[in-house]
Amino acid sequence: MPILTIKAKIHSDPKTEAVLKDAMLCATKVYNGLLWHLRKEYEEKGKVKVSRKNLNLILKELPRTRGYYSMSVQLTRDEVIQAYKSFFELRKKGLTKHHAPGFRRKTALSPLKYVQSGFKVQGNKVTLSLGTSRQDGVKSVSFRISHRPHVQYERIRQLSIIYDKISGQLEARLMVEVKTSKNEGSGRVAIDLGETILMACVFDDGTVSLYSGRKIKSIRRYWQKVRANLKQRSRRWFQIAHKERKQVDHLLHIATTHLISECLKKGVKEIAIGDLNGIRENIDYGDSVNQRLHGWPYRKIINMIKYKGELAGMEVRDHIDERNTSRTCHSCGQILVSNRKHRGLYLCSCGWNAHADVNGALNIFEKAFKVSPMKRSSGRVARPVTMSYHLGWHGVTEPNYSASLYAS
Repeated sequence: MPILTIKAKIHSDPKTEAVLKDAMLCATKVYNGLLWHLRKEYEEKGKVKVSRKNLNLILKELPRTRGYYSMSVQLTRDEVIQAYKSFFELRKKGLTKHHAPGFRRKTALSPLKYVQSGFKVQGNKVTLSLGTSRQDGVKSVSFRISHRPHVQYERIRQLSIIYDKISGQLEARLMVEVKTSKNEGSGRVAIDLGETILMACVFDDGTVSLYSGRKIKSIRRYWQKVRANLKQRSRRWFQIAHKERKQVDHLLHIATTHLISECLKKGVKEIAIGDLNGIRENIDYGDSVNQRLHGWPYRKIINMIKYKGELAGMEVRDHIDERNTSRTCHSCGQILVSNRKHRGLYLCSCGWNAHADVNGALNIFEKAFKVSPMKRSSGRVARPVTMSYHLGWHGVTEPNYSASLYAS
């Protein structure tokens, strides 16, 4: 079953909220306490043993472990272990600029995590266990939650209580299992992600859909200029960043929802997406372009396509090797950087010309589904009929002229 995370607003009285915040503060104290003992161990012995057994011994010495649920304490312990594992992996790769995990602020409210036990959800009412050893004698708290309507799920696997710094409110995150729809289709589609062209989607019926990313680019450019005049990481700076993120996420949801609806109309069963892992580490186009590409939310787009596709009964693969797909001619197979004349044109000496992102998406389709190029009677690759879509605040629109773009 696909797993989704549902954001929910918490409605509680001041006393309940105070107890929750105290428990979250205890989680911060436990996290910092574990780090302090590990650092002390390193100073004394020259090495540190990051294991559950060793950290469990340390937990017995920390008084704040009694301030919240015992299983949640163990999840805080696992956060420390994961932080050190990530640090060790980076150090093995020679990335010495990364430092060992640092302390959280004393006033920080760390997430309260519950996995499978310690919580109960009945309708919109949530009850959390806080253990039996709190000094104030509170063993559990109850509150109401509200989330977007029409969300149906089978089982809650994990529940987290977090503090949103922007809104200054507590929120709940429910990781739930959902039922997938039955999909009897057999179609396939390959997707090439980009910045100006957000998604170039090649379907096996010979059509291509292009989703413009210009709206998202303009939003990000505008808010970046606004933030440039603010004090770095100030409260107002974070508020602007939060607003930008919400606007971008809204448009990404519109685009990916429209894509999945088009896939359902065409009977798509399999979706292939180019693998973009490491792209941020392998690019250097100057400060201005690097800033744009490093903020490009490609992983968010992929995650949206994955969970929406899985809900519709589609298989989504996002590890298709993208190496040279933008440089390779889809017709003759020649690999030449200069064939990509400019942002939107791929032109090869063999006579093949197409939108550059369409050319890349066609090559991803071949790699993903192990198919040979579709041939014309003349021996040249057929040009697909391309539909271009523009994003707006209320949906996806199709310009009147787009139906004939790159039509053969």
